[in-house]
Order: sequence, then structure tokens, then C-alpha cells
Amino acid sequence: MLLSFQGIRKQFGNTMALADVTGVVDGRAVGLLGPNGAGKTTLMKVCLGLIRPDAGQATVLGVDAVANPVAVRARLGYAAEGPGRLPGLSGLESVAYAGELCGMRRRESLLRGHDMLDLVGLDESRYRPVETYSTGMFQRVKVAMALVHAPDLVLLDEPTSGLDPESRDELLDLVVHLRDHGGPAVLLSTHLLHDVERTCDAVMIMQNGAVRFAGPLSDLRVQRASEFDVRTAVPAPALRARLQALDAEVTPGGRPDQLRVRLPAGAGPDLVWQAAASTGDAVVHLQARAASLEDAFLEAIGGRPALVAPPPSAWPRPAEPPRG
Repeated sequence: MLLSFQGIRKQFGNTMALADVTGVVDGRAVGLLGPNGAGKTTLMKVCLGLIRPDAGQATVLGVDAVANPVAVRARLGYAAEGPGRLPGLSGLESVAYAGELCGMRRRESLLRGHDMLDLVGLDESRYRPVETYSTGMFQRVKVAMALVHAPDLVLLDEPTSGLDPESRDELLDLVVHLRDHGGPAVLLSTHLLHDVERTCDAVMIMQNGAVRFAGPLSDLRVQRASEFDVRTAVPAPALRARLQALDAEVTPGGRPDQLRVRLPAGAGPDLVWQAAASTGDAVVHLQARAASLEDAFLEAIGGRPALVAPPPSAWPRPAEPPRG
């Protein structure tokens, strides 16, 4: 299990940063998703053992992060939000210094630093002072610094914040490369839905310091049992009127012969067939609607019922590629 939280609480003065955080999540790349101020950074620092919660248990890679913070930090890499440049150092020196802080010898950290800068695409800029780097370049340096000691899990806090579209694409491609080519698992903290959809296979959604969903991304975007896309042979205003008379919510689809239908509570798709039979309309397509990630996210953080994932034992586990 990658991450497991049980009853995590943390209060700063009058602010409840984490309110009974409970959830489990597994995967090669996990999106920690939520609006600004949801508690994502605080939870990441609990995982790192940098903040001790007021109550609860956090287990990271099977290690109790509250009881054994040093042991868990040895297996994690962390790229914090914000600039954080070390003035006077080149890109290579920055990465090597991070390796030495993790206990690596100087020569080993330099050799590993070269490899990591090659990985993040900064091979031609390794000797330039970091003060001359663009925001996108330095974000990649921070990822290299987080990877230098070969962690089992790397935590990236808002890594695409402030990046131009090209730099953002390059950094997300790097996350996908780590996920698919034997790198460490990734915990990606962001408020950007697209970043999670593009890179992650699991997600934890937070709002107001609490977890609203934790599980595989595929289970977040479940099919909506009461919502259907309906297409008829020709436009069917009579069918629309009949369904509305039966308490269904009906809105136009993308074409004149399409309808989007939300059935009343307790009703099944037979209601659509029966309504079509009564109006003489030919239904040529009827399919349950799958929620978009945006719809599912809004449902998770809104006033609607919380989404529920299956137990972790039921999740499909991707094959672990060999480390290279």
C-alpha cells in the first residue's frame, strides 16, 4: 500500500488544516487533488514526518510516518512548492548537494546528479548558475534533486505552478516517464484536473482538510447509473415531453436527435424504452453516461453524496517495471 491515513488531525491556531483525514490509495502515480487551501501541502509534510499531527496515523510505503519519520524520509524524495534556489550553485551542484544531504558521498552524488539532469532534460545547462534558469528549468532541477538518492516515492508539490504551456507539458511528460519506466512512485499535489488526468492512475481528493475520495482514477469516473445518452432515428420532441412527464430530467444532446436523460430515483433504462414505445419514437442508441473528471471532482467536493471506492484489495495492481 502506497499511502494510508487514519484519523489525521492537525490544527494551527484557530485553523483546522487537517480534519480527520482517512483514506487509502495505491498506484504508480497518485494525484493529490483539491482547491488551494484544502490541506494538500500539510498532508504531504505529515507523510514526510516534517509535521507531527495532533492525532491519527499516517502510513507511507508500509512505514508509520508519525512514529518513524527518519525511516520514512529515507525512502522519499520531495520537491516543494516555490522557487527555493540555492544561490551561487549550478544545476549540477544543486542536485549533488541534495544527494550529500541524503548521505551520499560527494563523488557518488555528482555522478548521480549528471544522470538526473540528463533524465529531466537539462544536460546542456548543468553548469549554468541556477539564478539564470527559467522557472520551468528550475522546476525540473527540483525534481532532479528529489530523485538523486533513488527514492521509492517522490512527492511533487504543485510542480507545474507558474509554468508556460511548453514547460508544463515537458514536466508532465517527465512524470509519465517516471510512472511507466521504472522510476519511483509519484504523489502529485495539484489543483489542476488536467495534470491528474494526464499523469495519474489513482487520486485522493481533499477539501477543507478532509478526504472526499481516495481510489483508482477509473473508479472516480464511474458510470452514472441514472444518466443516459439517448439517440433517436429522428428528432423526438414527443419523447422528451413524455420523459419529463415521468419526472425525468431531459436536456438536449450535441445533435438534434440526441437527448441527455437523468432518470428519477428508482427508475431504470426500461423507462426510456417504455416512453419511446408510447410515443412511437425509434431509439437507436441508449448508453449510461460516464462522468467527466471535472464532473466527478465537483461531485466529490460539492454537497452531493461522497464517492466510495472499492477496498484496496480489489484494485488492479499494475506490474512493477524493473528499476533502471
